Amino acid sequence: MKRKDFIAWNAALLGGLVLPLKGRTAASPEEIGQAAAAGNEDALWEVVRDQFLLDPEWTFLNFGGLGACPLPVLNSLIEWNQVEERAPSAGHDEKLWNGVKERLAKLLGKSCRMEDLALIGGATEGVNTIVNGLPLKKGDEVITSTHEHVAVNSALLNRRYKDGIVIRLFEPDMASGPGNVGRIAKLINGRTRLIFISHVTCSTGQRFPEKEIADLARARGIWFALDGAQAPVNVPFDIVDCGVDFYTCSTHKWVMGPKRTGFLYVRQGLLDTLRPQILGGGSSERQDIWKQELILYPTAQRYEYGTQNDALFYAMGKAVDFVRAIGVERIWARGRSMAERFYEGLKYIPGVERLSPEEEAYRSCMIGFRMKTHDYTVVNDHLAKDKIRVRGVTEGKLNSIRVSFFLNNRMEDVTKILESLKKLAG
Repeated sequence: MKRKDFIAWNAALLGGLVLPLKGRTAASPEEIGQAAAAGNEDALWEVVRDQFLLDPEWTFLNFGGLGACPLPVLNSLIEWNQVEERAPSAGHDEKLWNGVKERLAKLLGKSCRMEDLALIGGATEGVNTIVNGLPLKKGDEVITSTHEHVAVNSALLNRRYKDGIVIRLFEPDMASGPGNVGRIAKLINGRTRLIFISHVTCSTGQRFPEKEIADLARARGIWFALDGAQAPVNVPFDIVDCGVDFYTCSTHKWVMGPKRTGFLYVRQGLLDTLRPQILGGGSSERQDIWKQELILYPTAQRYEYGTQNDALFYAMGKAVDFVRAIGVERIWARGRSMAERFYEGLKYIPGVERLSPEEEAYRSCMIGFRMKTHDYTVVNDHLAKDKIRVRGVTEGKLNSIRVSFFLNNRMEDVTKILESLKKLAG
């Protein structure tokens, strides 16, 4: 979508924003849970779809870019903002704050602890905390892929300019998931200190074999970090079992939390390895400038700092409740069924090149493709004219299109985009 079209689209939506709110009721986690337990999938997804203010005239296929908050989250955000404006406070209720972390930990895995999580502003903040907080020096090498988001690339390049680290790149293996382990292994030498890649790539929705890469890194004494912006809820996993040392995520995508929310996970035993880059009120148990003393919290809270917008994170807790009420596995199955049908359908459209992994086990709810006969911007504009929202991909110099399928979508949406692409292909 061109910038002028995007601005016009948003202006039109803003102009009619009040209308969809009339007669809309936010479903409680209990009501969602009851609908999920009833076993009627069609009824469940109708209830779920009714929780979004997404423009009904558009087919929204871009949760991987920026998600929409369901009504319970929006209501929570409004209510908590009003509470805070009635009694402004620079601090926050520790019980409520930690309650969000506890629920988030349960979403991330059976053995994840709230003490290992910090609530932060998003994956970009987490990526920079990891890249700049590790004790890397001139000549130390970091391995990453050519399909990373600008946040990872920029943070690594900044550290290269500042401290002289060396960045080693591998091209993702799209034919064999385990092949990526081999490509990483070939780049490892005595100077390798960190492997930092996406859990699920923003370019093609490829899931890397995280456990195998973690085992490789651990055996070589190398830190392993994942940019998880595209993973939680998009794919099922256990953050502890996957063996990662550091993990960060924006929760405004698949988790459906408010914009500017996210988390940082640090594996037990590595808090003193990863030095916080920004400190302030809330980061330390004690600080005394006269004694030249600073005692950081013995938990990941040390990566939190300053005045927080509590309403954002309390509402993010509601998003976690919303996801857990439906169930990650159920959401995954729903999105995956549509993504797989789309992936298969692309095969029959002339000129289309499928870019997502050949092995189904390493595909996610995001599918990437390009058309050999049309520039990706032409494809993007064509889909926008048919009121289909996707995302153009320049990462990895792919110049392609990425389509995300999620709980707001129906199988009819798969048919709609395939028919639109057939029309463009002639």
